[in-house]
Amino acid sequence: MTKKLLTLFTAMLFLGACQAPASETTESTSVAVDKETVMITDVAGEKELPYQPERVVVYDYGMLDTMDALGLTENVIGTATNNPPAYLADTVAELENVGTLKEPDMEKLITLEPDLIIISARLEDFAPQLEEIAPVLQITVDQADYWASVQGNINTIAEIYGVDAESKLADLETEITELNEKTAKFADQEALLLMLNDGAMSAFSTGSRFGQVFDVFGFQPVDVAIDSSTHGQTVGYEGILEINPDILFVVDRSQAIQADAESQLQLLDNEFIKKTNAAMNDRIITLSPDLWYLSGGGLESVHLMIEEISAALD
Repeated sequence: MTKKLLTLFTAMLFLGACQAPASETTESTSVAVDKETVMITDVAGEKELPYQPERVVVYDYGMLDTMDALGLTENVIGTATNNPPAYLADTVAELENVGTLKEPDMEKLITLEPDLIIISARLEDFAPQLEEIAPVLQITVDQADYWASVQGNINTIAEIYGVDAESKLADLETEITELNEKTAKFADQEALLLMLNDGAMSAFSTGSRFGQVFDVFGFQPVDVAIDSSTHGQTVGYEGILEINPDILFVVDRSQAIQADAESQLQLLDNEFIKKTNAAMNDRIITLSPDLWYLSGGGLESVHLMIEEISAALD
């Protein structure tokens, strides 16, 4: 009897030992399932997106350059490839064309079967249709709070992939501080940004599409009420002379959207423009149109913007 009890007791211990790993396996599987998705909040609200998606289509160059800077390019399969900004040309050349920044190629998207589609405000109206193909991340840059908005978008990408963007954001913060130290020397000078397009001119100031020039990079805006709409406020030669900026930034939209378009800089060859303080003091700064109009808000594009303005001040 004693031997039988001993044998039974040993068998029970053996069975208990065999069952323990099963519990650990179940717990491990549960953790893995939790990591299949991640909860984020975008402009459309809180949503569940795939964690570390392997097939991503990106319709925003700022987010594309962010993924590139974070070492995530291999996860991108498509973007708008017809007219990318020059600094992304090599990256885009390796990707599938999925339409334009304003109109997606639905048939191509269905063929590619992406795990995630990233869009900006340009494609907001297409979001419901795109959701039928894959989960959609809608990002936007809030010009009323530019830097916080940019950081939020970059951190969202980092969260989706479980990577750390803090050191790169800290580097950008340092670059902004250093630029502010330079622009502080021009605190007594008022600046205006002018967009040229198809023979017309539009003015931009604080809180606008290019508001980071003033709100983040530190330039003093002109003391004039200027419409902060997406397309800026139409202005003529006499109006520019009346505003009389000390510093004039220029973006040629025509060349941004069509690389072989005739340069609009000829519009500045005008007697009214030549009489402005900006012209007389050689403070008309021409910005890279593809960078400023087509991109922005990403780790690389913000860096390049800072770099360009800093070089112009030197």
